[in-house]
Amino acid sequence: MQVSGTLAMVIAFFLFTNIDHDWIINLASLFGLVATVLTFTGLYKSKWYQLFAFGLFNILLVGLNNYVYYHKDLIVYLPVIQKISFASFLIWICSIDIALYQKNKNSK
Repeated sequence: MQVSGTLAMVIAFFLFTNIDHDWIINLASLFGLVATVLTFTGLYKSKWYQLFAFGLFNILLVGLNNYVYYHKDLIVYLPVIQKISFASFLIWICSIDIALYQKNKNSK
């Protein structure tokens, strides 16, 4: 999970270069998908079902982003949907971090 997530972030930095934007997004998304699937596995095994469900909601938002992106008639809505998706994903990651912090704090 750590390697795949790190690769996704490093590849994302290439968005600021002259390399094809779509190619970079797809490659970073592939590695991000691997990290996300492994995160889901960890959440499920830890029985953190609410965080697991919230993660599934985020996956639906990613699907909506892709649907809107590839259907050019709806592309005008993409910036708003992307911002909602980003905020939701950030809240999800922060919620996982808080849950891990509380779990470690209670186990000491």
